[in-house]
Parts: sequence; C-alpha cells; structure tokens
Amino acid sequence: MRKNNNAKQEFRDLRLRLKGIASRGDYSLLSRFNESISLINAFLAVVRERVTTVAFRDQLEEIYFFKFEKPEYYALKIYQVSLFAMLNQRPVGTDEMLRDYYVEELAFISRFFKQYAFLYEYYRSGFTQMDELLFLRDGMVPDVLLPEFWELDGEFSTPGDYLFSKFIAYESLREFILGELRVLEVRAAAVVSSVNGDKKWFDWTGEVVNLVELGYALYVSRQIGDGKVSLAEIFRWLEESFGVEVGIPANRFREIKRRKRISRTHFLDLLQQALLKYMDNDLEG
Repeated sequence: MRKNNNAKQEFRDLRLRLKGIASRGDYSLLSRFNESISLINAFLAVVRERVTTVAFRDQLEEIYFFKFEKPEYYALKIYQVSLFAMLNQRPVGTDEMLRDYYVEELAFISRFFKQYAFLYEYYRSGFTQMDELLFLRDGMVPDVLLPEFWELDGEFSTPGDYLFSKFIAYESLREFILGELRVLEVRAAAVVSSVNGDKKWFDWTGEVVNLVELGYALYVSRQIGDGKVSLAEIFRWLEESFGVEVGIPANRFREIKRRKRISRTHFLDLLQQALLKYMDNDLEG
C-alpha cells in the first residue's frame, strides 16, 4: 500500500481507545457515544484527506482500500450509531421484555442480510469477479443488486464499500446482542435454580444507591478477579445476585459525589460502624 500511510496502526490505536471508553462505567451512554463518535470522525477525516490528496498507484490498490480497509474503518461509525440507538431504546421492564426486544433486533439484522443476500455472500466468500464495479469510484452496479441509493462522498466512496461497512457493523452488533441474550439466559437459569432450591439467592433490601457505592468500592479497590473485571461486569454480577436493577451506575455515582448533607461514603461508613460495634460487643461477651 501507499508509503507513509499509518492508517492501519492508527486504526488499531483507535479501537483500543474505543474499547477503553466502552468499559468506563462512570460514563453515561450518551457520553460514551459522543466521545466515541468524535474519535471516529476525526480518524475518518484524516484517512479521507490522504485518499483524496495522494492518488492510488493503480486500480488494484484502489480496490483493496475500498474493499478491505475503508469498510473496516467506517463500520466503526455505523456500529456505534446503531448500538447507541438500540441501547437508548431498550424497554424498561422485565427480562422477558428485554429479551423480546433483542430478538426483534436480531430479526432486523437477519432481514438486512437477506435483502442483500447475493452481495453478502460475495462479501463472505471473498469473490473478486465484480470488484471493479463495486470498489472503484467510477464503478457502476446494476440496480437489481443494489436497489437502495445512498448519498455518498464521490471522492471517498464506491458503490460497494458502504454496504460492506454495514455488513461488518451488523455482524458486530449481532455478536453484541447474542452476548446480552446469553446474560439474560444465565439470569433466568439462576432464578430457576433459586426457585428449585438449587442455590440460595437473596434480595437487596437496602437502597439501590448503596449498592452503587459498594460496586464502585469493589472496582477501584481491585478486590475481584485481580482487578481485571470491568465496572460493567461488577454491576451486572450485583444485579444478577440481588435481583435489582441499578440502571446507569454512572448517573447514581454522580449523585454520590455531589453529596453535601451526608458523607460521600455514607454506606461504607455504616458498614464500618456496624462491624466495629459487632466486634466490640463480641469482645464484651
């Protein structure tokens, strides 16, 4: 590929930064989305500048970029937009409602792949017969294969690269949904086990904000999994263990940090006081 093009390394760095943002339990959904999209847009702008100012050596280089590189890059943006929309519209209710919602999202992705079945197979199989039509900026694809029209940047797009980007993004979104469904299955199995007496589970009867304080304390003190467990995983575990819906931990944590009337570590202070009192009483006995 062209000299002095560091896009691949920059892309790897971008993905690492996005992974870091996604694991930030103290960020709201909107904050994670805004920061991620800002990074992606900045990266795409740099890549576009290179592509539009430095000519490809030949058609093979142009095809390679628009078939393999740009779809991977642009898929990040499509994925982040789709993920935000899906998570932002999740129903508030039972696990069954959430499961039905995710199943509907899977069905939408499946219909999309079926709508473009021929080109999706082309993408998956690595065929090359139509590359000049799909991945050159002056390429032309028959309407029967690509009936939907997208307003594309003529200097930075080809007839097929956007569709390949969507294939990559939707495959990643499908994996995310399947992961969420597995979590729901585990939670349902835990409830069944509890009902059957296989394992004893307890309800959290204290204030939910206390559980948030506990979750952050466990995370920052690195008491679980040698500190390799994410904040999101800790709160998922607490929710499943105590059958409670925390919501967005970051929002509640901001409330904790703004406390004026009581201590910011109110719940942890209560735990310490209760334990010390128990120790003192035990010594007296």
